Amino acid sequence: MRTCRLYGITLASDFPFAAPLDAAGSTASGVPDLTFSVCLEAPVPALWQRERPIYRSPWRTEDGESASFLYRAPGFEVLRFPGVLDFYLWPDRILCHLIDPQLQFLVELRLLGPVLAYWLELRGAAALHASAVVFGGDRSDRDRAAGFLSTHGGGKTGLAAALLRAGGALLTDDLLPVEERGGLFLGHPGYPQMRMWPDEATWFLGGCDDLPLVHPELTKRRVPAGPDGFGAFWDRPAPLACLYLPERRPEPHGPVEIHPVAPRDAVIELVRHSFSPFLVEAVGLQPGRFDRFARLVRQVPVRRLSYPSGFDRLSVVAEALQHDLEC
Repeated sequence: MRTCRLYGITLASDFPFAAPLDAAGSTASGVPDLTFSVCLEAPVPALWQRERPIYRSPWRTEDGESASFLYRAPGFEVLRFPGVLDFYLWPDRILCHLIDPQLQFLVELRLLGPVLAYWLELRGAAALHASAVVFGGDRSDRDRAAGFLSTHGGGKTGLAAALLRAGGALLTDDLLPVEERGGLFLGHPGYPQMRMWPDEATWFLGGCDDLPLVHPELTKRRVPAGPDGFGAFWDRPAPLACLYLPERRPEPHGPVEIHPVAPRDAVIELVRHSFSPFLVEAVGLQPGRFDRFARLVRQVPVRRLSYPSGFDRLSVVAEALQHDLEC
């Protein structure tokens, strides 16, 4: 098994990831926090299927079925994506039963998103749906991170890319684990890759034809970050300086506006922009998460960012963000 660091944990796995996990940080030694493997047969008897799931996703597949289920069995849990993948979760191990080998590409997409997000929540980390960039150039405050919380298509990757072009370093592109440590709230790095739609990749890189697809049925591309790719990558935890709620206006003109969010509203927004909030609530983790977020917003400001649409406006948005972060 190869060992790497991502999302604040040491992962050991023999799975052939397409994402550059080995480049996410220095190779770790000692006992890993988590091991991951894929199997083509169920690793334990499927008696858990006889029980009622403790969670059903409100999101539906094309045939009307819930997109995912969570089952609880003695000593482990199963996060099921019907007909495709079953992830068996233990405190220090995850096994994926790949039901349809032709859909192996989904293993990575599910593991590095909702599955690890839930596993991290079980360990006490908050898993936010966000991109994050470390800023500050060569000053002593370089290791401060700005996060952009939004759902799919909300513009968080474009904002992160604009700050990378302005000299920042990518901390993570989609999943931001937040840990409270020593009175600080730290954002943990993901891995040196962004995922961009063709128009984004064309704007920032000049083209996308040679970039691999994230999903064979989508046009989104994998964009490497770091010395051999776009911008720079930050491979260690960074204290959070600010969390932004982007609101991209349809008109291509107008000012960039940044306004504070009241703490009570900020807590609700953090819950809303986290991975699998309904799943977290179903398993009883929501009260602890509310307490954690209440402490977070007392220390880390949360602000609304309203900005005009258009890639040609992102440089102006990046300037406004840098000014806001330096105040």
